[in-house]
Amino acid sequence: MKKMFRQLFGTREISPAEEVQQQSVKPENDLSQSNVPDKNTTIIYLPAIDFHSERFAKRSQRLLKALAEIGYHVIYINSNDEYYQVDDLEYPYEGLPHFVVARAGQNVRTLFGHNRIVYWVNDSRLASSVEAAYPDLVVYDSLTDPDQYEKQKHAMEAVADVVFITPERIYEHGRYCSQVHLITAEEYELHERAEQIAGIIDQLPNRPVPLM
Repeated sequence: MKKMFRQLFGTREISPAEEVQQQSVKPENDLSQSNVPDKNTTIIYLPAIDFHSERFAKRSQRLLKALAEIGYHVIYINSNDEYYQVDDLEYPYEGLPHFVVARAGQNVRTLFGHNRIVYWVNDSRLASSVEAAYPDLVVYDSLTDPDQYEKQKHAMEAVADVVFITPERIYEHGRYCSQVHLITAEEYELHERAEQIAGIIDQLPNRPVPLM
């Protein structure tokens, strides 16, 4: 699994200035005010659900599209477990050139620029790989039932900086991650949910630079 991460993302060098920036702490969330998202942020969806799949009511696809609509860059790494993606890169939404679907196995490092990198994870089995990959922030959007992959789920919660859950999947949280939020994804409220997520992501500090 870690080899797959190196293939997708390559390696990353940290400059001294970036190291100082990543150690800074941002203020606590204040969702009472309208949030202007940090457009120098790239959200990378780690392969779990095929982009064209209807599973989980396309929750991840819809939320990530809404985040792209308010300004984030989104790279959706396609799992290709249901449909084969012919092109290396696809741009599924007209008017959203910063939303790209990448076929699994492609090195997408060149698409990052110098943006802040946020991993969006559905698959709790990626916990150890995510921790070793060192992004700036890890979002765990928990979709599986509580009685499945329980050990992996707790491990992923411990790795994640923030956990999003759905009303249908509420179970005991809090011992493993201090930031847990209920995020629904109904069609009529997607813009509001995207702004809510933006407020959470932008105010969380980057993960500390690992000791070498």
